[in-house]
Amino acid sequence: MADWKQVGSEPEKELSSIGGMFELGKVKRMYDIVGLYPTKITRLLGINQERYAIKLSSPDKFSVSEILKMAYIFNIDPTLILDVIQKEMGKTIANKIEIQRKKLS
Repeated sequence: MADWKQVGSEPEKELSSIGGMFELGKVKRMYDIVGLYPTKITRLLGINQERYAIKLSSPDKFSVSEILKMAYIFNIDPTLILDVIQKEMGKTIANKIEIQRKKLS
């Protein structure tokens, strides 16, 4: 995996603290970070706060680009964010695929 740490600039401490929560496994669901610096995060992501909250509650709605941007601003490897999303969405995705399989049968 590529080195995803910020190079040439010091990451913002409060945003790095969110990254630390991912690294320590304290983020179990993406919505766990909803109240942590949402204005700053949404400005850096280029989305509004309402859309951000929607995506945190349904993390499969995050684009790859948004996940990569979050990883960069949190100063962490993007796989940490993807792991949280995968664990959170696993059953939902499996159910959606089963529904599609039944439609094809």
